[in-house]
Amino acid sequence: MKKVLGYVKNNKGFTLIELLAVIVILAILMLVASTNVFNILDNARRGSFRTEFLALLQSAETTASMDMMNGTLSQTQNTKCYVIGQSPLSENFSNNGNYTGSVLVELNADGSLSLTGWMRSNYFTVTEKTSSIGNNDTDIPASNNENNTSAITTCGNYIS
Repeated sequence: MKKVLGYVKNNKGFTLIELLAVIVILAILMLVASTNVFNILDNARRGSFRTEFLALLQSAETTASMDMMNGTLSQTQNTKCYVIGQSPLSENFSNNGNYTGSVLVELNADGSLSLTGWMRSNYFTVTEKTSSIGNNDTDIPASNNENNTSAITTCGNYIS
């Protein structure tokens, strides 16, 4: 050990500058990592919402097929609206995400069904879409300005 001005100098440990440098490097790494994690979480939420929307369309198609067999959807009454949370759609679509929305089903002359729907959660919204929903079709809801879509015009805007 060296004596400096009568004191023993101990070379063990870190200086304040070394500790600050390590803290700054860790803060930069956390900032970069958290940005990536938030993007991953956002993409996962969007993917889950898209899946729920496709499940809504599938449930509406199943319900419409049953209504065709029962005679409540026919060539004379060829459009029907199915609203989330209302019967008969509620029997086929469990609304675990507290979504609002509806699906407009049209029976075509050839007997096929055309489905157009909208759905909204606390984070995302889909408007005027069919089963060909893509990655960029889920938007962050800005306002209740989707009143121009045919599913909402015909079925009503049930946004609470």
